[in-house]
Amino acid sequence: MWSARRGRPATPVTLRDSADIRIVENHAPEWDSAHFWTVGREPEFVIGGYSAGSQAVDDPSHLVWRVGGAALLSDGRVAVLARGVARVLVFEASGALAASFGGKGQGPGEFSYPVRLQVLPGDTIVVWDRMYGRISHFDPSGTLLRERSIDLGAVFAATRTVDQRPGEGVALPLPDGTFLVEVNRTDFRPILDTHYRVPAGYARIDSAYGAQSFGWWDGQEFLFAPLPVPYLLPFPTETVLAAGGSPLSVYISNGDPYEVHQFSPRGILRRIIRRTEVEPIPITSAEVEAWKARLSGRQRMDWEGWDRVMARNPPRPYRPRVAGLLTDTEGNLWVANRLDTSTSEWSVFDSEGRWLGTLDLPLPRITWLGRDLIVGVQRDPDTDVETVEVYRLNRAEPRSHEM
Repeated sequence: MWSARRGRPATPVTLRDSADIRIVENHAPEWDSAHFWTVGREPEFVIGGYSAGSQAVDDPSHLVWRVGGAALLSDGRVAVLARGVARVLVFEASGALAASFGGKGQGPGEFSYPVRLQVLPGDTIVVWDRMYGRISHFDPSGTLLRERSIDLGAVFAATRTVDQRPGEGVALPLPDGTFLVEVNRTDFRPILDTHYRVPAGYARIDSAYGAQSFGWWDGQEFLFAPLPVPYLLPFPTETVLAAGGSPLSVYISNGDPYEVHQFSPRGILRRIIRRTEVEPIPITSAEVEAWKARLSGRQRMDWEGWDRVMARNPPRPYRPRVAGLLTDTEGNLWVANRLDTSTSEWSVFDSEGRWLGTLDLPLPRITWLGRDLIVGVQRDPDTDVETVEVYRLNRAEPRSHEM
C-alpha cells in the first residue's frame, strides 16, 4: 500500500519495544529528495577567506583560521572560535568584525587553547578550554560573565578504577554545563601489524561530580604498525556523539552499522534508531591517494611501508555508515552519511527517530543548524584558507505527491 501524500510505502518505519527501549527501524524516508527541504545554492554570506595577495593586511578576516566552532546569534551575527589566534570573533553578516575577545594566557577571560564553542539561550557564548581547562561564559560584546574550572581530582575519583581511567579531556559539553568524558581501558593493548579500534566508554559528570555511564563503544580505527609507518587510515570508523533537543537527549553511534542510540542525560537508553538496507560507500584508490597527498604536505611519510602493511592486512573497503552526528535548534537529529572535502550528505531524523529525508550540503563541516540557516566551514584545498559560510535552509512543508 502506498501513501498518496508522500509517495512512499505506507509503513516506511517499523516500531517495536524491548525492555522499555523503543527500536525504530527506518526502511524509507518520510519525504524523498524531490519533496524534502532544500538548501540555497549560494551562501547568504561568507566570513573569512583572507589572502595576502588580494586583501589588506588589516582585514579582520585573516583572524579566521583553525576554526573550532561557529554559531549564529539571535540577531544574525556569527560567533567564531578561532583557535589559531585563541580568540572568539563576532562578525556582522556584512563581514565586519563586531567584537574580538579572549586571547592566549592565564588571566580572566583568556584561554590556554580553546577547543569548543557553545551558544546558549540568551546569546551566552561559552568557550571550553583544552583538556579539563576552564569554562568561560561571555556576552556577545566580550564581557566575561562567569568562569569556572573543572575539578580534575573529582573527575578521576568518579571514573577511575583498576581497569579504567578517564581520557585527556571533555568529550562532549552539554547545555546545562555538565559534560561527557571518555573512559579508556588500562589493559587494552593492540596487536602489532593490525587494524584496531580503541575501546571507549563514556560517562556524564554531573554538577556534583557524580558519574553516569553511557556504556562501552568502539573508538577510532587505527593501524598499529612499526614506525615510521603512519598509523592513521583514510575514512576511519569511530564513535560519534551529539546532544540536543528538549528534553535533552544524548546520541551515540559506533559508526558502523547505521545505528544511533538515544539516551537521557543520565545515561538511560530510550531509543535505538536504525536505517535498514544502507548501501556502503566504497573507498576508491583515488581517494586514498588524495589522502596520502594531504598528509605528505604536512610531514614526511613512509608510504611504501604503509602499502606493505595494507597488503598484509587489507583495510576496510567502505566508509563508515555513520560519519557524524549533530542536532539542530528544532530538536532533530542529523546523521552524516558522507563527509567529503567540499560537500556532505546528511539524513535528518525527528526526535522520535523517524527518518524525515536526506540533504546534500555544500559544506564538508557543519558547526550549527538552525531553523532557517546552516553554519559551516569550508577550506580551500590549495591554500588551506578557511571560510565560515552561512546557507539558507528551507523547511517549508513539502508538497504532497499526486495520485
